[in-house]
Amino acid sequence: MRASLKSLVGGANSSATVAPEPAPAPLEASRPQYRTARTRADTRQVSGHFKAEVAQMLRLIAVEQDRDIQEILAEALNMVFSRYGKVTRAEVTSGRRKKSDATG
Repeated sequence: MRASLKSLVGGANSSATVAPEPAPAPLEASRPQYRTARTRADTRQVSGHFKAEVAQMLRLIAVEQDRDIQEILAEALNMVFSRYGKVTRAEVTSGRRKKSDATG
């Protein structure tokens, strides 16, 4: 058992018993619970670090095509999968803006 600071300051002749420390909380209970958007529930983030020019060009393409960056990245990933003969297809399941069917 570890002695408390008060019992150490009180002197060695102190006959007070030190209460045992409580058991630590289980790891699962001590982790904070974060809210996750329903559109991200079964997804994983895929990212990388690139030069600022790359990010700027990606944003420019997205604006020119009137699409989200996530849609452009999904298209690029699908091109890579196709090139290497993989059948996995990246689909965009979430997005901040909703496209309307009516143009105008």
